[in-house]
Amino acid sequence: MTNIRRALEAAAGVGGGDPVYVEDVFSPYVFTANGGTGQTITNGIDLAGEGGLVWHKDRVATYGHVLWDTARGNDVYLNTAGTGANQTSTDSITFNADGYDLNAATGNEGTNATVGWTFRKAPGFFDVVTYTGNSTAGRTISHSLGSVPGCIIVKNTSASESWGVYHRSASASPEEGYLRLNDTDAYAVNSGYWNDTAPTSTEFTLGANPVVNTDTETYVAYLFANDDQIFGAGGDESIIKCGSFTTTATWGNYKEDLGWEPQYVLMKRADSSSVGDWFIIDSMRGIVGPGDGTLADTSAFYNQWQTSDDAELKANSTAIETEQGRASLYATGIIGALGVGNADFIYIAIRRPMKVPEAGTEVYLAQTANSTNPGPLFSASFPVDMVIWKENLSAAGTFRSGARLLQGSYGVTNDTSAWAADSAFAFDYSYGWRGDYGVDANNLSWMFSRATGFMDVVTQVGDGVGGASWNHNLGVVPEMIIGKNRTDAVDWAVYHHGVNGGVDPADYQLQLNDTAAQYDYNGYWDDVLPTTTHFTTGGSTNTNQTGKEYIFYLFTTLAGVSKVGSYTADATLTTIDCGFSAGARFILIKRTDATGDWYTYDSVQGIVAGNDPYLRFNEALAQVTGTDYIDPDNSGFQITAAGSSTINVNTGTYIFLAIA
Repeated sequence: MTNIRRALEAAAGVGGGDPVYVEDVFSPYVFTANGGTGQTITNGIDLAGEGGLVWHKDRVATYGHVLWDTARGNDVYLNTAGTGANQTSTDSITFNADGYDLNAATGNEGTNATVGWTFRKAPGFFDVVTYTGNSTAGRTISHSLGSVPGCIIVKNTSASESWGVYHRSASASPEEGYLRLNDTDAYAVNSGYWNDTAPTSTEFTLGANPVVNTDTETYVAYLFANDDQIFGAGGDESIIKCGSFTTTATWGNYKEDLGWEPQYVLMKRADSSSVGDWFIIDSMRGIVGPGDGTLADTSAFYNQWQTSDDAELKANSTAIETEQGRASLYATGIIGALGVGNADFIYIAIRRPMKVPEAGTEVYLAQTANSTNPGPLFSASFPVDMVIWKENLSAAGTFRSGARLLQGSYGVTNDTSAWAADSAFAFDYSYGWRGDYGVDANNLSWMFSRATGFMDVVTQVGDGVGGASWNHNLGVVPEMIIGKNRTDAVDWAVYHHGVNGGVDPADYQLQLNDTAAQYDYNGYWDDVLPTTTHFTTGGSTNTNQTGKEYIFYLFTTLAGVSKVGSYTADATLTTIDCGFSAGARFILIKRTDATGDWYTYDSVQGIVAGNDPYLRFNEALAQVTGTDYIDPDNSGFQITAAGSSTINVNTGTYIFLAIA
């Protein structure tokens, strides 16, 4: 490693300072515009101190892509879907230490659903450079990426010109040609762009083409790194890759193993024989896919993706967001179907969040809200990836559950019904979600975030094979798995490592929608314990039937944050030690050796030294008040003698999930 590289890394907190995670340098953020009255986007990205790029697109109207960066300033923007020079919008954005303010209508039009992608400058990830052209072939431009760029995107900011793109995988000698971000053109050879000179860790070289180098004209360049393994807690992980894949010959299917799950992909067909759009997908707007990483060059595999609804935008177009079936982001890469065989595609992929949470408040929140139009709107201080929602605490009504990866659809925890499509059940906000179901008072939502070591969400399509192994990205062994066949009206399936006293728990079944006791049956989990990378399903229709769509929520114990545990009751006041420092805010309890409800407590309903209202995920009933079955405890929670007929039956065995 060079001295300059070490210096750059130290300045960015890498390789000697605090670890840098993908969450520190990149954010996909969805929100609703507010008609130009101004709003603050808080995404945790330090733009004021470190600099970077903000890229916006209206998802439901044919506005162009709006790009601001700290190198050009806050009063000009560009549009990737056109060739225009800088456009002026005075003080339209303010770059902050934890995001940015939208101060004018630009990028904040109307009241439409909008997405913003923020890229922070950091060695090994991203850089922004401005320069003035001189029309001299061989001109070199210095950069601070600290490594050889995987992709460079250049725009003439003072004249109408195309966007010039260098990508390391566009050909065997990518420096000899170019792509255009604003166009569908295939890769073409032209030395006027990069002067037939490959970029280095300190500079890139220009030809004399007006797209990249005209005398006296101004330019901006965005540089993306490739596979620098300097991030994460150990400073040895990658967060961005610029690569390529070739589709299968027959059906155009593809799989690219990145070694990690992406949250953002920009990809384009790049071979010289055909054209193709610049597709943008991300997990914040929803990726409906099997998620298992299995590739087959068959029509069934192709159709499996083409019938899914992945939210897609095009960098080269003003077109609105459409639902396509091109890609799924699975636990270690990208997989999907593009419909054209033997085609070469390039991509920029960015890793999903990787930090291990340190407190329950980072990944879980219960919140009440009154329904308004469009509401109820539930908001959290973290990206919300999964929810369970009770419409009205004081009345009978279903519990709806949904996940960001699936967007406008939900399942019902208290019955067997198939997953229902409903655009009113939507994750249109990064730090929350909405449900447009009329004006009901006293709604309650439990919100969860996918996070390493805490919780994961996996979607898949079954293959009907007992012993099928499915990828997950929890990073540790799942201790509780809640699954549902989204296609059919069948029971929810639950795995818990405490079932049967922890002896052979994968050979037993429970149902979230039912009170039934544990039952010896290996059709759910095939009598195979989950691992740090996979979980196994049997051939039951509940967990793995050919062609059926499934979703699984995975939880585990994380010190100080969550506890997946069990206890044997004795009908007296008993403390359940979860290792917490300030008590539990969410508790889910189920008796396993006999029938019993799925009792649900949370700090919003009340976990106090007195009456504690509760709900039951398996029953579409109103909140039950006037009982005192649990009490608070700093280490976890207590079960009281008053619960001797429910959650504290003498000699009864119970499982639980608690969150601090």
